[in-house]
Amino acid sequence: MRHRTTRTRNCVSRATFLGLAFKLIEEAEKTWRRIRGANQIELLLKGIPFKDGEAVQDNPPPQQNLAA
Repeated sequence: MRHRTTRTRNCVSRATFLGLAFKLIEEAEKTWRRIRGANQIELLLKGIPFKDGEAVQDNPPPQQNLAA
């Protein structure tokens, strides 16, 4: 951002800087990807681990011993 403001000589006021920042963000959002799995963001923020897109349980079920 600093490089662009020094190159454009009219970008010294707050209004012109905000206009420049708005246009840069507007161009950047054209290439943004949509977030898939928005319903799982809350679980992710709580620290629940995921594997292959599924929440992983902390305590897996005990394995049965078949060598009896």
